Amino acid sequence: MPLLRITSRKKLLPRLEEMLSTRKVVAMSQTDTALREGGQAFKVPPSRWRNRGSPLAAQPARTSSWLHTPAIVFMVVVTQIPFALAIWFSLHSWKLIEPALGFPFVGLDNYVNTFLHDANFWPIMGQTLELVFGAMAIALLGGTVLALLLNRQVKGKNLLRALAMIPFLVTPSVMALVWKNLLLSPSFGVVDWLLRTLHLPAVPWFSSFPLGSVTLIVSWEWTPFVMLVLLAGLQAIPDEVLEAARVDGTSAWEMFWLIIFPMLRRAYEIAILFGTIFIFQTFGEIYLTTGGGPGVETNTLPFYTYLKAFNSWQIGQAATLGVIGVAIAILAARLMLRFTAEKMPEQRSAYR
Repeated sequence: MPLLRITSRKKLLPRLEEMLSTRKVVAMSQTDTALREGGQAFKVPPSRWRNRGSPLAAQPARTSSWLHTPAIVFMVVVTQIPFALAIWFSLHSWKLIEPALGFPFVGLDNYVNTFLHDANFWPIMGQTLELVFGAMAIALLGGTVLALLLNRQVKGKNLLRALAMIPFLVTPSVMALVWKNLLLSPSFGVVDWLLRTLHLPAVPWFSSFPLGSVTLIVSWEWTPFVMLVLLAGLQAIPDEVLEAARVDGTSAWEMFWLIIFPMLRRAYEIAILFGTIFIFQTFGEIYLTTGGGPGVETNTLPFYTYLKAFNSWQIGQAATLGVIGVAIAILAARLMLRFTAEKMPEQRSAYR
């Protein structure tokens, strides 16, 4: 009996295989019939089966290559054409108060006169750098402290963050008037009132410390920006890293200097890059508080350009100062991107 069962199983196995193969063939034929009759939705568009190198396949790429044209045209009209005109004006001697002199071409004489014969240029450049580095240093210090404090789990931290952003959101002209008339005024300013309360003499801030007062105002405006960038960087640090440092007994200073500060390097680079570029363009705070005085002690390169254009009416020399300012800003940005940013090898070659 066992031998008969084995032989019967051997005979049934080929039959089962034939039946399964027959069913597969029938199922495949039914699928093909359904696709031919009404399965158009399952068909792939013929264009996808065409060669990618054919002209029809290249049409979408050619179309998309023109989509950025309006943005390029707008950028050229708004930025490049005015800059080209500034370079053209800087190569001419043009004085609006003396139209009889015309518009003579002088080449690089305006640049030579600015660098070699203008007694105010180099002191003003020094004051510009002092304002930029001083305001940026104070903003970095204050922004770091605020970011660390507002990153804690405290009640009403969202409200505190919104209040801390107010100096950055208020226009520079309004902030300059607030500091000039309400805070640092020697007659009825809050700061001098506190000094008199402590039996100390009042200080005329904008005449005794003109550049320092302007630097304080500008740093007050840009501290919230630094705080916002660093706060975003702090929230990106994994909690596991800080918790492991606490478990190892790391002090607060060691945790900041050895763990938090290195992980905030990219955030600091972004804050320094944008802060430097925008602080370099400071104008409204100087115009409304000191007017560039006393003398030229609070003149910066942008404000000196304004005085040359709309006080002395020397358009050629003003254009020269503007071109020099743009060149300095571009050079500073490239240097920061090259030496402070952490680049990949293929990105480093772009800044060489």
